[in-house]
Amino acid sequence: MSTACEEGEGNIPVVLLTKDEARGRGRTEDRDLYSSGQLFPVEINTEIGAKKADRIFHVINKLGHGTYGTVWLVEDTKPPATAPSRWKAIKMHRQGTADTDLRVSKEFKRAGISPEKALTEYQVAIPYEQFPIRGGPGGKTTTYTCSVLPLLGPRVDNRQVLGLSNDEEESSCGSRDNGNGNGNGNGQASSSSLVFACRQIALALQKLHNMGIAHGDFRPANILYYLPHLDTLSQDEIMQVYGGQPEAVEVEDPKPFKEPDHLVFPAKCDVHALKEILARKNLDIGFGGQVPRATVIDMGSAWHHAWEPRHSLIPVHYKAPECIICAGRAAFPDSRESVDGCLETDVLAEMEYFLGPIPTLYRNAWKERDEGKKTVFPSNPAHVGFLRYSALKKWRKRHKKVKSPLHLVVMQSELPKEKADMFLDLLRGIFRWFPDQRMSLEEILRHPFLQVNGASSE
Repeated sequence: MSTACEEGEGNIPVVLLTKDEARGRGRTEDRDLYSSGQLFPVEINTEIGAKKADRIFHVINKLGHGTYGTVWLVEDTKPPATAPSRWKAIKMHRQGTADTDLRVSKEFKRAGISPEKALTEYQVAIPYEQFPIRGGPGGKTTTYTCSVLPLLGPRVDNRQVLGLSNDEEESSCGSRDNGNGNGNGNGQASSSSLVFACRQIALALQKLHNMGIAHGDFRPANILYYLPHLDTLSQDEIMQVYGGQPEAVEVEDPKPFKEPDHLVFPAKCDVHALKEILARKNLDIGFGGQVPRATVIDMGSAWHHAWEPRHSLIPVHYKAPECIICAGRAAFPDSRESVDGCLETDVLAEMEYFLGPIPTLYRNAWKERDEGKKTVFPSNPAHVGFLRYSALKKWRKRHKKVKSPLHLVVMQSELPKEKADMFLDLLRGIFRWFPDQRMSLEEILRHPFLQVNGASSE
């Protein structure tokens, strides 16, 4: 049975879940990150900040965690004029991983772009400020870096925001790995919201590329919605939207001064609650009836074109085929071996469903790798290039009325027929085996599917 843990008068109670309850709740960060000194423990109801600069942040809940650290919902007790929002997010970086975020921030500063302008005009969340914390599990001489960031909403694929679902589903807000004011789960509202969201994602990436920056981990977990009017919310209201009472699971036999007593689960962003709160204040969650703007986060894997090329940390199932097949080859410096437990062969086999047989150039490159030396391609000329032709044959037998897997994806999108045909044409232009055959970002943004009212004002 879960219990509430309170640490003082006026503090936010932390709900401690049993092991059975915790299993269905999701994941937390690895406790070994604390015991090894890589991560500084943050606790609900504590204050962190640069006290000499009179910059104190009160920790309210946890927003997420990932490769580079943990992210927390905080109250800025004395927000400066350059970042006036009361509610912010703080990223506690793993030791030695904050350099890239800092370098990207310097590129924006060099271009004369402030963090606030980067957020509202460039759709990128860069730190308002950074400060060090000394000590902790790494010892007195260890320094950890904190980044103060804007508070954002749910992931860009959140169905509540898109108006595609009336279910009371929730989505992690800062997952680090997160709506629509008129979304009603069907019809024109949901289709226009989906198109607008897709356009926003493409625009956000284009703006980064125009600055010469490659993100390196561009996927839904790192694209969140920017939510307006959060400063109008009280602490009780902000807690309603961002998870309610924090939930945690106790750490068994924590190492003194190294590991926290409990690990907090990421908060869930309740878009329905935000809509209701803003409606009572006569405010809208979106922009002119559209969904909120997509905003890119987590620049830990990013690099500027003038820097030394680096490996991408994006999970293998989001990689382009050349970054899987030619991993480690000089021609493709932005790829690396998969480390997330997903077999690259499985991903390539799934790509066959959408792209057709693997081209000869890629087949030869794949066979040169250790993983590919054991691969046996069919000898039947009609099947050449397929890793798993028998599985594809079975799929086609089950879906006789569907021309291709791309058709099935479009059919499941719930779009009107005219928009669905445009969507299919766009997908065909994007998903190609070779990079030079794919549509450019400029071509994608000019495609009829992504034309929406008000796009010219962007």
